Amino acid sequence: MSVFMKRRRLIKLMAASGLGGLMSFDVQAFDRQPEPELYEWHGFALGAEVSLQLYHTDGGDARRIIQNAVKIIDDMEGLFSLYRQDSVLSRLNRLGAIDNPPADFIDLLQTSHRISRMTSGAFDVTVQPLWQFYKAYFSSPNREKPPLPNALRALQDKIGYDKLHISRARVAFDHTGMAVTLNGIAQGYATDRVADYLKSEGMTSVLVDIGEYRALGPQADQTPWRIGLMDPVRTGQFSDILEITNGAVATSSGQGDAFDERGIYHHLFDPHSGKSANRYLSVTVMAPETTLADALSTAFSAMPAAAIKDCLKDLPLVNARLTDKAGAVIMV
Repeated sequence: MSVFMKRRRLIKLMAASGLGGLMSFDVQAFDRQPEPELYEWHGFALGAEVSLQLYHTDGGDARRIIQNAVKIIDDMEGLFSLYRQDSVLSRLNRLGAIDNPPADFIDLLQTSHRISRMTSGAFDVTVQPLWQFYKAYFSSPNREKPPLPNALRALQDKIGYDKLHISRARVAFDHTGMAVTLNGIAQGYATDRVADYLKSEGMTSVLVDIGEYRALGPQADQTPWRIGLMDPVRTGQFSDILEITNGAVATSSGQGDAFDERGIYHHLFDPHSGKSANRYLSVTVMAPETTLADALSTAFSAMPAAAIKDCLKDLPLVNARLTDKAGAVIMV
């Protein structure tokens, strides 16, 4: 499923040739360092298409580094995947508790807990029972419309980040039937773990995409990485192009995983009401690290703009781009 590809920066080389012509050749060229080339890997992990792009002057070393990075991605999937029955997360949801969980698993749950407090509960990893409820409800041919309020109220005992107990020795639920989803933060966390490794290898021109984006430095020609934001109103078109040289970008939209044809019921939930969050068509967050950007894009989907602005007072390096239901863009 995964392939290595090497691609020369042909546009850059053609531009240099056009500017310098034949006169750009001189004897000093024999002493110059090799030009970095772009190496890419593409695969599938944590429910999304993923890719790595890095510039390196040594193809063999680039492949070694990418193989190690892919191993990290595989390890993260073994911890956080809802699709793998043998993952640590799936075991927690099945058993209700696990002893001696791996350090990365604890780290992400504790980070999730901090962001839950930061967003007054708008980010909550214990909303998985809501997804299970809506999935079953909309799969039933005899369902009533809309979902019965008392059915949602019956789930409230199973929802709440404070009902998930986390320690280095044990993770456990308060109630039977609780379940965790890390889909609103795990991709960002995996992206940061890979980025940390690439940084330790001295990589300075990298773009990691594990569902969300993280850049380490510009491209080799010093131009920024360009990331297109899909327009939630005009299908197949971009609403904006972001240019980044360092930092992270994450986007959340209910259009990505809807239960009904109209897209009113989808995977982005307001943990307080149990309903899908429909304040915005999409939310994009730019932050220094992808874990935070990923989680906040999820949380902000359920928060009014004023509450988002208040949340960001203590996060001066974080910005949010909200597209409201009329298609208007609000920058926070």
